[in-house]
Amino acid sequence: MLAAATPPPAVPVTHPSTAPPLDPHRLREAVADRRGALAELELAMVAACEEATFRTPTPGVLRDDRGTWDRGTWDRYLAAAAAAEPRFGPPIRRLHEDIARLGRLAALGDAQ
Repeated sequence: MLAAATPPPAVPVTHPSTAPPLDPHRLREAVADRRGALAELELAMVAACEEATFRTPTPGVLRDDRGTWDRGTWDRYLAAAAAAEPRFGPPIRRLHEDIARLGRLAALGDAQ
């Protein structure tokens, strides 16, 4: 004998006419916050890649002057970037998606 299933709780439905208006100012603040987080994350990734690249110094190659980087230095940097992708890639992509989504919502709020 099967027990009677308990119905799921009611989920309030917001209709477009009763939805709260979008606040473009707050949405732009959220975009700015995510851009800041994105910049910090990108800087952390570059720092991690440079750290891995320069574990073994190369004569004449300066860490802060990419014009001095030779092919071997670039190869080590790109290998470090590929190795760092699983750690940094997903949150970077999520932030880019959030920024785009919030930007679209802000534009909708401006149109209201």
